[in-house]
Amino acid sequence: MTFTVDIGVARVRQLTELARWPFSVTGLFPAVDERAAAALPPQFVDPESGDLILAIHTYVIDIGETMLVVDTGNGNHKERPNLLPHHMFDADWEERFAATGHSPADVDLVVSTHLHPDHCGWNTRLVDEAWVPTFERATYVYGAVELAGLQALVASPAPNSVVSDLVRTYHDSIRPILEQATWITADDDHILAEEGDTRVVLRSGPGHTAGHQIVEFCSPDRSAVISGDVVHHPIQFCCALLVQEGDADPLAARRTCDTLLERCAREGLLLMPAHFPMEAPVVVSLGEAGRPSAPALLVLPTTTHPLHVIAYSG
Repeated sequence: MTFTVDIGVARVRQLTELARWPFSVTGLFPAVDERAAAALPPQFVDPESGDLILAIHTYVIDIGETMLVVDTGNGNHKERPNLLPHHMFDADWEERFAATGHSPADVDLVVSTHLHPDHCGWNTRLVDEAWVPTFERATYVYGAVELAGLQALVASPAPNSVVSDLVRTYHDSIRPILEQATWITADDDHILAEEGDTRVVLRSGPGHTAGHQIVEFCSPDRSAVISGDVVHHPIQFCCALLVQEGDADPLAARRTCDTLLERCAREGLLLMPAHFPMEAPVVVSLGEAGRPSAPALLVLPTTTHPLHVIAYSG
């Protein structure tokens, strides 16, 4: 599963680590009306189990002489015994990366929208029982708030099984970078790359985590965003006020999601999520009551939640 899209002079490729990643509806969105999920097409929900279908995507960007990788996915051989959907992958991500025509040595910048296991896993790989940087020549870019928050968690971990797997993530996917590679922290409005009238810029997007960031492409003819976990699944176009179980600050996450989707609709930004099981960017417009929607795929029946049209461009 992949697509390529040009944003100004930047070429963006979606690289899929895992095309089908199922989660129970209420496990992912505890407040959801399950009838909304049942009305989704099988691309987004398993008709037999009722599970929501997600994916895991990386984005590979060429702009001028600079190559960036945004969100490296889950990674192989990572022990996550308490976060079982993340546990001990054996995926062909490296082969899929090679199919882009690049090698890890070509990469200049590696950006993590946030430091959850499925967004920074391939920052490192296992070589002779040691974790080493996958992109040995690259500079790794972390949000300052995000990195400090994870380091504080590692220094004083709560007695929590999920936290213990976040600590594991730090030790196998972050600490080897801090010790063996070149890295920087960057904040809101940091320009990652620029060529002509096309810029790739970091934007703050807090809520899912305190330091979550978005990657925005700005050009005169077309703009886009890589949204990380600001939005997880197409069902979020259907149900108002829906928040994801893993959001650190649900109110902030909802505000960030609403603001981003409204920007996409009003400014024509293409939406490139981390987890939609799709082979195209999402085109967002304003629907009923002025709320963001993505028209053309499916109109859901009325439920107790305000519903809108779901669609994709492809």
